[in-house]
Amino acid sequence: MKYKKNDIVLVKSRAGDTIPHIHVKLLERVVVKPQKGNKMDWPGYSGWDAEVLYEEEAVVLRKEWSIPLRVGDMTWVYDDSIIKKEKDEFQSKAQEEPPAP
Repeated sequence: MKYKKNDIVLVKSRAGDTIPHIHVKLLERVVVKPQKGNKMDWPGYSGWDAEVLYEEEAVVLRKEWSIPLRVGDMTWVYDDSIIKKEKDEFQSKAQEEPPAP
């Protein structure tokens, strides 16, 4: 699935499945191509700069896991850490209700 700027997605931690999933807003796509180094070749990677959205999720990460995230903080999300895109509530409502005359 392709994601775009401002999508709200559920993401998992690369540190393990025990850490709770959180919702983030995708801000900017970043793609780094593989590079040849002096002693080793560096693999490429892709992902997103993202913003933490929900205080309840951030509190759990801070208190139970000592992960210092707060709402509005920037974080990095690899493409393979994205679980799913959340439905856009405003878009769903706009499709259900016809515009007023």
